[in-house]
Parts: sequence; structure tokens; C-alpha cells
Amino acid sequence: MFYDVSSVPAAAPGSPPMGSTVTILFSDIRGFTEYTEQYGDEVAFQVLQEHNEIVRRHIGAFSGKVVKTQGDSFMVAFTTARGAVLCGAAIQREIAEKTQAESGTRIAVGIGINTGEPIYEGGDFFGSTVNLAARVCATAGPGQIFVSETTRHVAGRLDGVEYIDRGLHELKGFQDQQRLFEVAWKAVPPGVPDEAEISAVEGAVQRALGVLNRVLGIGHRDDPAFRPLLECQAKASELRLSLSRAVAEQRGYTVKQVDQAMLPFADLLTLVTGREHLDDQRWGQLELGVGRAFGRPLVAAATRGRLFVGTERESPRISVPPPPRDPEPPRAERPRRLPTIPDPPAPMPIDARVQGIRWWVSLLEGWQAWKASGMAQAHAVRAAVTRHPYLLAVALRESPNHDEGRLCAGYFALLEHVEDQSPGFVRTAVDQAAAAVGSGEPAALDNALYGLLVGRGRLRETFADFVREVMIAAIPAPGLWTDATVTEREESTSVVTRPSAAVGDPGEARQELTETQHRAGERRFALTIAPLTARFFCLRGVELRNPRDVELRLTRAGEGSDHGWSLQVRTDQLLHSPPRRLTPSGTSLPGLGRNYGDLWIGVFNPEPAAPAVYELTVTITVQSPPGIRRAFSPLGRGPR
Repeated sequence: MFYDVSSVPAAAPGSPPMGSTVTILFSDIRGFTEYTEQYGDEVAFQVLQEHNEIVRRHIGAFSGKVVKTQGDSFMVAFTTARGAVLCGAAIQREIAEKTQAESGTRIAVGIGINTGEPIYEGGDFFGSTVNLAARVCATAGPGQIFVSETTRHVAGRLDGVEYIDRGLHELKGFQDQQRLFEVAWKAVPPGVPDEAEISAVEGAVQRALGVLNRVLGIGHRDDPAFRPLLECQAKASELRLSLSRAVAEQRGYTVKQVDQAMLPFADLLTLVTGREHLDDQRWGQLELGVGRAFGRPLVAAATRGRLFVGTERESPRISVPPPPRDPEPPRAERPRRLPTIPDPPAPMPIDARVQGIRWWVSLLEGWQAWKASGMAQAHAVRAAVTRHPYLLAVALRESPNHDEGRLCAGYFALLEHVEDQSPGFVRTAVDQAAAAVGSGEPAALDNALYGLLVGRGRLRETFADFVREVMIAAIPAPGLWTDATVTEREESTSVVTRPSAAVGDPGEARQELTETQHRAGERRFALTIAPLTARFFCLRGVELRNPRDVELRLTRAGEGSDHGWSLQVRTDQLLHSPPRRLTPSGTSLPGLGRNYGDLWIGVFNPEPAAPAVYELTVTITVQSPPGIRRAFSPLGRGPR
């Protein structure tokens, strides 16, 4: 849902703007009733006070705001998902440290976190964002932090925490299953762990690595690029790396944690290799667990016998036992055994018929490298845009001519977008293209491959969605290459444009405008956009006493066009509202410098073969008392 801030009155002082992205954290003590029964009301009340002091102190440290409390529960709002996750981890660590030496019943806290755009009224938050956060908290066990899929991706990678995919959960009040992630917050315990504990954890990790390596060797008999399997194997790669690092750095993983993380992968292996020895009850348990972790399509493939391990063409009748352990030297001399990480499975070979089609080879290699890395798509897109900020301004078939062909690999996300639209495209594209042209002539095969990419990916209809996804991932950081950047200050306007028509040319032309007559008036900016590419503009409001209202209108051949997105970035540069499609009649975006700090504009050409000429009209108006309106648009040379 897109929210137009011009349709509602201004928010009260100190309250978040309507439609703002907020992260909600719920915390609740587990086992408090049992603790009270064992130690009495007075001791329990003292423990409750200590708990509340710990929670409030960390909420303040991470800039959270207590919305309300009820008994031993807290509801807290954060402006950033990162702050909420780090706050929850800090709370769990301190409570664990304070209760570590206690015997008998202990108190522990369960925490649930979700990110969204809740309704704000009367100092409280309402809506599905809040309801989901409460349900996530109810799912978390003692000492656990569970976060929604949205929070996990918005927060990104954080020092000191790891995410564990806990699969799909049916939550009360929500029709669709929700994927939840556990935040592994455990700190390094004080002192040196005893040898028995170290050995037990190492043994658990070795067992887990054996399972994960076998999962990485699973194949599909009919579809080598079976998407649910590839996603499962990406998670296996990520967990394998996480466990190995944890043991090498002595981060305090326990045997129970390792076994829990490995369990859904082990269950999948059992479905693939030992299903004939399962009774109905055990089969149902495994089917439920694997389905929650990796989705029903993977369970169905295992059930129908379409999955195999390694080079097997028939599923093995028995499980392969773990390799024998080496004889252990005497206790005092026993060296530390650190897990080793085998190389990932080899990528699919490049078909000899397309070796001369540079854009396809680079695109496929980039896509396979990303799949093997296990990196989340948003993080990989940020890395690609960091290397080549002008990535989307270069046509795919021209991309091998940039940076010695390395730019093309950054288009892996476009190939993934096509694979989403047409599962199995990567596996079958070359054969289909060759069958269509009836010859191995490179130019004909090149055209046929590109036609399949456009057709099966429905790029005329869906390229806008692809541009939107890249904008969400890459803005505000690292940002995209812009044709013009306008920085609006109270007394001046700074305009940075590109004097060269060459995409990616770092040259800039800068103007500082201070006279009102130079800043006033409507201006139009003409641009020619190559097929299936996009160009970007950025407007910035810096220390404005009087906010600006922005009006945008995009035209093509004199007619209004919706081939563009606007994306508002908050003044804290951490979170933004979803991109908003430009409308042919014009788009009004009030409040630059108040409601939002930056405004990014992406204009795209969805035509696969021909360039398109657009005109972007930008008008910036100073918000003034009624009857006093001043307009200026720095993207041009003067009034019309």
C-alpha cells in the first residue's frame, strides 16, 4: 500500500509520520508463575523489578520507545530494525549472564520482532504489523528471539548475531503461514570452556557438516535448476559457514543449538534416502518439519522420489553411517579439531553452443556464483551496485563492453527475476533457442536467447518490478548513478549534472544557484533511455526551515507516462517508504525536508529493442503561508 502524505493532517509533535516504517518488539517473561510458586511473591517481585530495569536500560541505549507494559510484558517501538534486533540480543545476554549461576527454576524472556507500517494514534500503534509482532513473540521460547522475514531482511547482517531459519509457522489471526527466523544471540561464555564441552560441540558440528554436505549433493532427476532445492542448498551453505566460524571463534554454540539448526536438513535427507523404512507417523512428522523449513514443493519432490543424493539414480535403501573418528591422543595432548569446509558443488557447465555469446555467458556465470554464495539477494544487489553504480543504465547485451565484461555479471538479479517468472528458464533456454533458429549460427542464437529472456520473463510487463526491487535494495546506500542530483538548502540550490552523454562517465558539472529568479520556474529534463534500462535522479533537502513540495510529471512523445518510480528516503537515511509509481497526470510529493529527506526518481524503458525519449518535469515549491507561493525548478535554464 502506498501512502500519500498530502491526504492527512500533520502528525502531532514527537509522533512518527503516518505511514512511517516502524519495528515493533514484544518481550514477555517465561516461567514467571513457576518462579513465584517456588520462591514466593517477595523474591519474584524483586526479580521482576530487576528484569524491568535491564529491559528499559537497553531500550534506551538503542533509542527505542516503550509504547506500553502489561505485567511482565513490554511493547516497544524502534525507528530501525537493526536497533530492535540488537536491543533484543543485549537484553537476552544480560539476563542470561545474571541467571547463569542460579539453580532450580529460572526466569527467561521470549522476544518477538516485526517491521511494517502500523497505524499510530493516541501514543499507541495498531494494525497487522503489531498483531504479527505479538504472535511472533508468543512463538519464541525461553531465551529466544524470533523475528519476521521482513525484519530479518531489513535489518541485514549484524555483528554478534546470526539468523537461523525456523521455517513456516501458522500464527493465529493470519491466513498465510509466516516464515520466522531465530536470532542466535549467545555471547562467548566467560573463561575457557572445559574440554568435554569443547569436544561435544566439535562433534556436533562435524555431524552437522556431514549432513549439510550431503544436502549440497542432492539433485533433481528432472530439473537441475529446481528452485526450492537451490534455495534449501543456499541455506545449507550459509549454515555450514556459520557453524564453522562459530567453532573456530569459540562463540559459545551449544550442542543443542547445533542439533536444532541441523534438524530440518537431516529430516530432508531421511525423506530422500530412507523413506521406505518410515512408518506413517514418522513420515508425517518429517513431512511437516521439512515443509515448514523449506516449503511444500520440496516435500512433494522428495515424496515422489524425484530427488537423489550425489550420483545416485535410485534412492539408497539405508542411510550412510558417519565416518569413524580418528583415535584420540591423550587428553593433555589432544589438539583442537576445527571443521573443514569442502568446496561447493561445481556450477553447471556453459553450453558450447553459446560460448561466443558474451552477455549470456557472463550473465549465467554471475547468476551461478550468486547461487553458490548463499548470499541474500538484496545484499548481493548492493554489492553489484557498489561496484557498478550505473549498472541499470547499460543495456544487457551491451554490458560485456564495460569493465572488461565484469559489469554484466551484476545483472544476475535480472536472470533471477526471469527465473521467478518462468521456473526452469536457465536450464532450458539454450535448447529452446537452438531449436527456434535451427542452426548454431551465433548471431541467430544470440537473438533467440534474448527473445526468450524477454518473452518468458515477461519483461515488457515486469521490468518495472525489477527496477523497483533494485531501488529498494540499493537506496539509500550505496545509491545509484544519477543523471542529476539537486541539493536544496534554505538559501541556495546546488545542481550536479553529467556533461557527458557516456553512461558511467564520472565527470560532473556543478551549479550553485542563489538568486530567486534563477531558482524559480518549471523545468523539463530530456533523456534518451536504452532498451530495458533505467536512469535515476535525486533531490535532497538539507537543513530546510521551510519544507518544499515536489511535483513530478513524466512524458513520452507528449503524452503522460507511468514509466517511473519515486522513492522517499527518511531524514535518518535508514528506512524509506515503498517506491511509488509515477502517474501519467503527475505526482505530488509534499514535505521535502520534513516528511522525507531525499527523493529518488527512477525512469525506465520497458521496451526490449528500441530506445525511448522521455521528458521529466520537476517543480519544487517552497511551503509558505496561504497566498504566498514561490516555485523554482533547478533542472533547467530558466522560466518557460
